[in-house]
Amino acid sequence: MVDLLCRAGLVEEAVELIKTMPMSPDVQIIGALLSACNTYGNVGFTQEILKSLQNFEFQDSGIYVLLSNLYASNKKWADVRNVRRLMKQKGISKAPGSSIIRVDGKSHEFLVGDSNHPQSEDIYVLLDILANQIYSEGHINTLC
Repeated sequence: MVDLLCRAGLVEEAVELIKTMPMSPDVQIIGALLSACNTYGNVGFTQEILKSLQNFEFQDSGIYVLLSNLYASNKKWADVRNVRRLMKQKGISKAPGSSIIRVDGKSHEFLVGDSNHPQSEDIYVLLDILANQIYSEGHINTLC
């Protein structure tokens, strides 16, 4: 029900429903609420969510990252630091992003920021060439 309210943009109603529930919200409920706050630009309830995270034993890094990103997109840097500090206190770390590609029957996994692949130098050269080509053709405004 919380997810449906959030998807409909009824974030305030979802928060009220959460407050009246006989049980504590779980990771899915908090995640739905944070996603809706992000989608609709509603940061009004995030302080309540941050306080609830301090009281619960959520070990899912996704909730903390969602909240941190929401604060960052609204330039609330002190709150970003508070969320990151809370993650550190609870021993929660975000798993690095990764991609897997299969070439000639062999799987290759790439982690964000990892340069241990034997062909990483060649891969980054090719990525730069592709990024420049995309930029020169006007598909993106700026290079990363």
